Amino acid sequence: MLKVECIVNGYLEENCYLIHDGKKCLVVDPGSESDKIISRISELKLEVKGILITHSHFDHIGALDDLKEKYKCLVIDNENRKEDYIFKYKIIENYGHTLDSISFYFYEDKIMFTGDFVFKESIGNYDYENEYIMMESLELFKKLYKNITIYPGHGESSTIDYELKNNPFLRGF
Repeated sequence: MLKVECIVNGYLEENCYLIHDGKKCLVVDPGSESDKIISRISELKLEVKGILITHSHFDHIGALDDLKEKYKCLVIDNENRKEDYIFKYKIIENYGHTLDSISFYFYEDKIMFTGDFVFKESIGNYDYENEYIMMESLELFKKLYKNITIYPGHGESSTIDYELKNNPFLRGF
């Protein structure tokens, strides 16, 4: 069973996550405050195996260079897709907020990191020209298994079940 730890950072209060098994970890969206993230990884005595990026907005990648330099690990994003043999996940495209937005679905633990695609009771903003793409992505999101916990790029975690009932952007489809 994987553990998830949220490190809120920066003035936009972005959620950076550590996904770990007590020994090895992946870092999701290291937004800023690299010292804070590195300190927590050290406290937990974790070996960083990779960095996952849901999209390339500054508030999600501000500490990326510092972490890459410190841990010399692979960065997985929309352009560099690799699945890990230690932590089993699928990459799900959910373009709309940006044209490089992806989620990481850890299917054995039924957890998903959605970046700024879906939040508790809301969705990420999108440009007018991306509206159709965002609506397609939301439609696909609705078809995912229902018992999945989602960890967004800002705010509280939620579940797909909860969002289908309470998120006005998902109820209306």
